[in-house]
Order: sequence, then structure tokens, then C-alpha cells
Amino acid sequence: MIHHSYACRKGKGTHAAVLYAFDQCKTKPYFLKLDIRKYFDSIAHEVLKNQLQRLIKDKKVLFLLDGIIDSYETLPGRGVPIGNLTSQFFANMYLAGMDHYILEILKPSAYCRYMDDFVIWTSSQNQAEDLLIKTNDYVNNCLNLTLKPPVFGKVAEGLPFLGFLVKDKGIYLMQKSKRRVKERMAEITASFYQKNITEEKAAERLRSVFAAISLARTNHFRKLLYKKGEAVWV
Repeated sequence: MIHHSYACRKGKGTHAAVLYAFDQCKTKPYFLKLDIRKYFDSIAHEVLKNQLQRLIKDKKVLFLLDGIIDSYETLPGRGVPIGNLTSQFFANMYLAGMDHYILEILKPSAYCRYMDDFVIWTSSQNQAEDLLIKTNDYVNNCLNLTLKPPVFGKVAEGLPFLGFLVKDKGIYLMQKSKRRVKERMAEITASFYQKNITEEKAAERLRSVFAAISLARTNHFRKLLYKKGEAVWV
């Protein structure tokens, strides 16, 4: 794994990925944001098995892993179940070769990945367009996957990444993330008033919601929630 692969790894995580993205946005003018269409459902079993065979030589271990892979499919020969610990490892490893290809062959200004969400920073729009073509070819031909429509833009206008809008001047919360926070708070509040959870448990869950967005500049958003009485226990 490359250093800047942040999903499902000790010492990494969402906040670490966003902070790295923020550091890059301070000095890089353009970004190319990419992710994979229906990633977990599209992982090709044979490609995954070949990747494992290059890493692992114990035939008994490979037999066990092959059985896990073959036990689930969304289409013939495709897919791993979301939520399984093995799936997290498989999905993270599946794109590791792409990471090295982008970093060592394409050599962008900077790069990071969180599972199937990845960002390439460039010095110009032309460079970003060239990187997109080459990355798309690798994803199609070597991984048998399909990219979603790319998001390209100027860093100053904001990079949408993992629920945050990352700019050169700060980290902000995207509108869809604000809606999710409100929905989650409403669920917790309803559970409390219906006596399904205690006040202590409600407060614990609400603190967790706010911890998840703590990187962003959310003072005004929080004040609005307090004013509406939606953050009773926070």
C-alpha cells in the first residue's frame, strides 16, 4: 500500500485523508477527483485472485480466500459483500496497483485515495485531462472497472472529498453532509423521546455526529442547530 491510502488502515482514516487533501490544496492549483462506479459490486473475482496469488504463496491460504471470494457475487464473477472485513481488505488492495501506476508512472503533483475515492492534483487543466485518459485506460483494461464521471476544477473553488469541501483557505461541510447531520440528529432525538434510548446514550450519539464533522468550519451551522433546539444534548 502507498502511504497516502487512507481507508481501513491503522493510523489513517477519513480525517487524516481530508487533512492531507487540505495541505495539498494550499499549494496546488487544480484537482481531478475520481471514483469507481458501483465499486464493491464490480470487483472482478479473477483479477482479485490473481492479485492475491502475487502476494501469497501458501496454497491453503489461497484456497480459503478463493472460497470467500466465490461465496458471493452480484453478477457472474463479480462483487464482494459490503461490510465484511475481508471485503475491506480486498477492496483496498484491488486498487493498490493503480496507486503505484499513478504515482510512479504518471507522476502527478500529488495524490491520495480513500477506498475508491481518489484525488489527483495537477498544475494545469491539460495535465489533468491527460491523467484522466491514462487513469481511465488503466482502470478499464487492468482492473475491469468503470470510472464515474470525473470532477475537475480549481482548488480555490473547492474540492468535494469525503463529505467535505476542501479549499486552499479552509475545510467546509458540504450541503449533503449538513442534511445528513440534521437527519441523524432527528433520528436520535426521536429515539430519545420515544424512550428507546437514554439521555446519556442520546448525548453520546450526538457527540459522535459532531466529532465526524469537527474538521470543518461549522460554527454558524451549529448555532443554527442550537437555535432550532435540535442539539439538546450537545
